Amino acid sequence: MLGKTHMAVGIAATMAVTQPATVLELILAVGGGSLGALISDIDVGTSESHRDADKITILSVVVVAAVLALDYFFQAGIMNKVIGNSGYGRMIAGVLLFIGICAFGKEQPHRSFMHSLLALALLCFAIGLVWETAVVFFATGFLSHLLTDIFNKKKVRLLYPLKCGAALGLFHASGLANQLFFGVGSAVAVLEIVIFAGRIFH
Repeated sequence: MLGKTHMAVGIAATMAVTQPATVLELILAVGGGSLGALISDIDVGTSESHRDADKITILSVVVVAAVLALDYFFQAGIMNKVIGNSGYGRMIAGVLLFIGICAFGKEQPHRSFMHSLLALALLCFAIGLVWETAVVFFATGFLSHLLTDIFNKKKVRLLYPLKCGAALGLFHASGLANQLFFGVGSAVAVLEIVIFAGRIFH
């Protein structure tokens, strides 16, 4: 599936699983779900073009910036909670570890390390150093990416470094199914945002 599809499905899945009840949780569901759903495809540059990997990297940075902007606008207190929970030392260590894992993953074959349960565990550990609350939102988005990719014809190496992979072989990554997943995922995500926002701001 393409990046925009993973993002739409990731937000929809994360909202459904986490059921955000506050502004902070709503921001984390959208931002954390998006980042988790996008980050796996940072490895596409090794199999297709570096421009695709760069797009994923830029979009991931935009998602983080948007979360910080929403935090400031709605005064959700995310940065204050992160600093209060972890302190600057753990926060910096977590960010550097996250970047290091992604840098390693970017150089691996597509749908190998960055599409594995090992990468999920390591990235969640890194995020946990920064702020444990964000882990479930990120992890749900990441898992949604893995699940949707399994429908494709190319195998996903969930148990990396083992060579075996999982693929149902039902669709091509950029075909009609991708458009269907994107359309349904987007519609569900928008509906969920409206519903949960309505409950929060009611």
